[in-house]
Amino acid sequence: MLTAEEFERLSIQDQADMVLGYGTELLERIFLDNIVKLYMLNGFYIEIWYQQIANSIKKVIVVELVNVLHLFENWI
Repeated sequence: MLTAEEFERLSIQDQADMVLGYGTELLERIFLDNIVKLYMLNGFYIEIWYQQIANSIKKVIVVELVNVLHLFENWI
């Protein structure tokens, strides 16, 4: 099983492929011109930042639970 630390060492493309293929989508929020989707994969949380204008994934980041609760409190 892949750890969060191992996941962070992957390329952004490999991270996105892994999350979209094996992760569980939990929530979604809008931040400026980005759709930010929260996923769970192997027991840790990941955000995928999709920039609508550029039609591309801007970043993929591992998020700590305390930040998940803060960032998505309006949707939980």
